[in-house]
Amino acid sequence: MSSRPDLKFVDIAEERGFYKRFLQLSQKTENTIRLVDKSEYYIVIGDDALFVADQVYHTSSVLKDCKIDPSTLRQFDLNDSLKYVTMSHQIVGNLLKTSLLELGKKVEIYDRNWKLLKTASPGNLEQVDDLIVGSLETNIVLASLKLNFNGTGASNYCTIGISFIDNTNYRIGLFDLLDNEVFSNLESCLIQLGVRECLIPDLRDSPNMTNDLKKILSVIDRCSCVASFVKPSDFNGKDVESDLAKLCGNELSLSVSKFSTDSLGACSVLLNYLNIMSEETNIGNFEIVDHSLSQFVKLDASAIKALNVFPANSQGATALLSVGAPQKCSSLFQLLNKCKTNSGVRLLNEWLKQPLTDIEQINKRHDLVEFFIDQLELRSSLQEECLPSVPDIRRLTKKLHKNGNLEDVLKIYQFAQMVPVIMDSLTRKTEEVDSDNLKALVQEVLLDPMLENAEPLEKLKELVETTVDLEAYEETNEFMIKVEFNEQLSIIRAHLDELKDAIKTIHIDAADDLGFDPEKKLKLENHHLHGWCMRLTRNDAKALRQHKKYIELSTVKAGIFFSTKELKQIAEDTSELQKKYEQQQSSLVKEIVSITLSYTPVLEKLAIVIAQLDILCSFAQVSSYAPVPYIRPTMYPLNDEHRKTELIASRHPIVEMQDDVTFISNDVNLVQSESEFIIITGPNMGGKSTYIRQIGVICLMAQIGCFVPCDEAKIAVVDAILCRVGAGDSQLKGVSTFMMEMLETASILKNATKNSLVIVDELGRGTSTYDGFGLAWSISEFIATKIKCFTLFATHFHELTTLSDKLQNVSNMHVVAHIEDNGTHNSDDITLLYKVEPGSTDQSFGIHVAEIVQFPAKIVNMAKRKAAELEELKKDNESLKRAKLTPEEIVLGTEALKKILKLWHKELEDNNLTERLEDPSVQEECADKLKNQIDKWAHQEMTNPQFVDWIRETLL
Repeated sequence: MSSRPDLKFVDIAEERGFYKRFLQLSQKTENTIRLVDKSEYYIVIGDDALFVADQVYHTSSVLKDCKIDPSTLRQFDLNDSLKYVTMSHQIVGNLLKTSLLELGKKVEIYDRNWKLLKTASPGNLEQVDDLIVGSLETNIVLASLKLNFNGTGASNYCTIGISFIDNTNYRIGLFDLLDNEVFSNLESCLIQLGVRECLIPDLRDSPNMTNDLKKILSVIDRCSCVASFVKPSDFNGKDVESDLAKLCGNELSLSVSKFSTDSLGACSVLLNYLNIMSEETNIGNFEIVDHSLSQFVKLDASAIKALNVFPANSQGATALLSVGAPQKCSSLFQLLNKCKTNSGVRLLNEWLKQPLTDIEQINKRHDLVEFFIDQLELRSSLQEECLPSVPDIRRLTKKLHKNGNLEDVLKIYQFAQMVPVIMDSLTRKTEEVDSDNLKALVQEVLLDPMLENAEPLEKLKELVETTVDLEAYEETNEFMIKVEFNEQLSIIRAHLDELKDAIKTIHIDAADDLGFDPEKKLKLENHHLHGWCMRLTRNDAKALRQHKKYIELSTVKAGIFFSTKELKQIAEDTSELQKKYEQQQSSLVKEIVSITLSYTPVLEKLAIVIAQLDILCSFAQVSSYAPVPYIRPTMYPLNDEHRKTELIASRHPIVEMQDDVTFISNDVNLVQSESEFIIITGPNMGGKSTYIRQIGVICLMAQIGCFVPCDEAKIAVVDAILCRVGAGDSQLKGVSTFMMEMLETASILKNATKNSLVIVDELGRGTSTYDGFGLAWSISEFIATKIKCFTLFATHFHELTTLSDKLQNVSNMHVVAHIEDNGTHNSDDITLLYKVEPGSTDQSFGIHVAEIVQFPAKIVNMAKRKAAELEELKKDNESLKRAKLTPEEIVLGTEALKKILKLWHKELEDNNLTERLEDPSVQEECADKLKNQIDKWAHQEMTNPQFVDWIRETLL
């Protein structure tokens, strides 16, 4: 904490003015943080200071009191003294990352006079991108929604005009989305695009829209996205067509007419929000891209979480890149991320959100992964030597636009030199391949795009080699223009060299004159104030007083700085010439940077190809070095007549990577019309959840192009992976466990088709047993009979397994558990085998699990007694059901039971039997008397034999 900067003001007037202007600022939203940039450090005040102390420093000791006059505080209705915190530039970088990317806040940065300098939000990092240290692991995408509720039915509830901007890749998208009343298509769209912030019309004052707005906000929140309200009148689409034509090129001016007014209105809001037209560098650099939900697998927010696609609380957008850094594998992203480039990491993030549905494209990726698995030498060379030296091109070009320098140009030059090396390695190894189809594929996907975009870079390399002093860079790490490149630069440099030689001569002469060693005693320095001068220690400086020609300049702890008239003149001349030299250098550097920027389109296309290469190598490495190597799956297309997914010895790729885990593999057999819907029962902790999730993970891996953890795999391509797992409660947002369960299930029912994969874990446990079972049964039956998609349904409702008797396409599986005493409920010794086999089970072994985790014995015994009582009650209910009695008879029977028991109890007391119940013979006598009472009652009052049987079974 001692390194934190101190708050400084020139005088009291400046300090008072600073705080007064702060208090006069307009009210900010709760979700906004205000920082002041004081050049050397930053400051936050008030609630923002408390936030920074908590989130960044994790202590309140950093808080200090603002020196504000009490009368000023009262003037602004403030009773307590305000706090402030100062931060270094490094700390601000962390604060921005935490606030914008993890907590979804907005940031405003002011100057020392409280004039707004920069703004940022989760979807708009352009103005603060240079403050955030490191590269982001995901593209920053901002979207806007134009809502149009003109539907007439549940399946045609509304039309949403959507536009998105991906500033990382200069892409703009416009399309319309037809959605239902639970907005499941919107959810899939936000996840596929990786949207970080969503602009929506502010309809909070519209009573007719309150319900729909709440639903949309809930969907946006589930997708780890931030909602920002915009005036509805801003969605007008005015001038947006001409703006798009400028951003994307004049040739597109006619094609934008194909977009709807809703999507154009949404795009207009985005352009204004980002103020994108004010940046000249954006003109002509963007492209309009088409996006359709059917292009990629639909994933809901629950699936992303259930399948552990990204690290917890991340969704792929909150962490900074740590390429090559070791990390604990807790997500699919971490497992597959062996990428060596920042662009590769970002593209992997995108691929995981956008699994392919086109079987031809999937097979192409599998072919390329297989190629890199076989070519171990090539893969090692690329991953260890070539790819690590590839810079973040997107970040470099952005930096060049803002304040580029020769260092950035040289990084691009090194990248341009590396591309031919990569191409040569790929070409040599491709020629050794026997398959003509594989050669053509490598040529099409990797080599041709590289060659096409690498050729123009030859001129850029020539420019750098001609203008930049590469020898100086290699020897002293200096970034400078070659002197001989520019005549004026050469003249100035020659004159500077002459002056420096003169300075050295004066230094040597002074050393001889004063009698000091010029290397050890008499120092020659370029002082920041005095320019070139000499220095002696205080003790040695006595010799100066004997010579009048030496002029003392200043005295400091390190010694005395001095000069001569001649040296002072030369120092001034040198300073002026150095400025001219630097100005000339700067002018030339700007010109070189400008020329380099003209290569941005080819550089970024090359970066995308390199990113694809990086991911394919990463997939190959992960597949080769898994505990058991992954295999290539055989894929079946959508709408295939004989859809099936058969996995032999499948494993969960993330779980098997954990330390001290020996994973038990299991088979999966999903066959159309035979075993489409599988119900999995078994003990708690037996592996049901892992089993159903690993199938979803394997399908996802296969459709992004990776090999899968199985011995054999035949996989039907799915158009959606939809999940309902775990207790996704959000009490802080007013959403209960059961409500969240119903929302997720409703989304599944609206989104799923016959080609989807649905994963359901413990549906119905958020409410009463009877309600939960009823819902689980009806939902299962609907999916199995109406949707008919591949479904895995893990449950503790063992009665649900009888659905297989009713429906041919439903089958039962169970997780095997071994118990020592022939399976009785009171067994204390249970072994979970983690094997999934056909058939069902009628026990959950919940009490055994409690024993395993060492619950108190008293609680376990109480649980066993209560479970036994409930089992008896269940038997009673079953016997009552068998009796087929009317409700009136049940009421009469209950009264009869009370009457019989009262008469029996009175008879026992009259015969003094109640005091001797411990005697076995007395117990038999009491039982006989109860039978007699039942017979007497049956003879006198009832004739229904079923009713009499029920009474006898209940009491005896």
